[in-house]
Amino acid sequence: MIDIVIVNWNSHDFLRKCVLSILNSNQFEMVSSIIIIDNNSTDDSLQLLPTNPKLHVVKNAENLGFAKACNQGFKMSQSKYILLLNPDAVLLENTILDSFDYMESHQDVDVLGCQLLNESNQITPTCARFPKAINFVYHSLGLSKIWPKLFHSPTLMTDWDHKESRFVDQVMGAYMFMRNNVFEKAGYFDERFFVYFEELDFSLSLKNAGGKSFYHSGIQAIHTGMGTTETVKGFRLFLSLSSRLKYAKKHFSMFGYLTVGFFTLTIEFLMRFLQLAIKGKLSETKNLMKGYWMLAVEKKGI
Repeated sequence: MIDIVIVNWNSHDFLRKCVLSILNSNQFEMVSSIIIIDNNSTDDSLQLLPTNPKLHVVKNAENLGFAKACNQGFKMSQSKYILLLNPDAVLLENTILDSFDYMESHQDVDVLGCQLLNESNQITPTCARFPKAINFVYHSLGLSKIWPKLFHSPTLMTDWDHKESRFVDQVMGAYMFMRNNVFEKAGYFDERFFVYFEELDFSLSLKNAGGKSFYHSGIQAIHTGMGTTETVKGFRLFLSLSSRLKYAKKHFSMFGYLTVGFFTLTIEFLMRFLQLAIKGKLSETKNLMKGYWMLAVEKKGI
């Protein structure tokens, strides 16, 4: 009935805890398989996994990126539903069952997201609007952090408390419960996005095809966030900025794309440096410099 796809890259003990939460959930018999696509991890995350006949691990010889690894798992699935789950997420006992029941009784919903809580049991923003170029300008200037209700963030809906259920543009890929036939509507993830923005791009394709994404505040899971990339902050920054520019180039006008590029490469760099200086974290500027240097090298190559 349900295939669970998890993309792993050096997630250490997070992956084991994630899988155990699936095995310990109510109605585990509804899960046909747990498909783990490993992007050439060099840690012990795979060795720590419990043994279960429903657990299938695919080891890639190199890090193919999140989007491409997700597509590997999606194409392996033959069940009615697919749950895309982050390795740093932990399910509660009824998370899977409640998601299945909701989708069975709401045929108009293609993708279901749930309320994600951090380790302190606080609700975290997990839904996004489809951004416009101006939203990235607000973000580069820092306005979306200071006045989120007035200057909307280009991605997460930080101006909304996520306490009620509603249709949204995008639910976070940390927990995406989907009908298998959703790929007939929207296609698969665009593999030009190594990581970040692939879910937003996919959700936009789904909406353009008449599909719907729904956020359910009554269904919950735990999500640590940044569990697998916390140790590579400079590389993570590069990937985020690179995907942002790819999204802008794909969906915005040339003027919009160039505007986002200018603010990202100049104003935002200065704002990030200034923020680190004010907070007394100049030691972290090496990650900032690394991220922007990698971005400059990539754009020069393009």
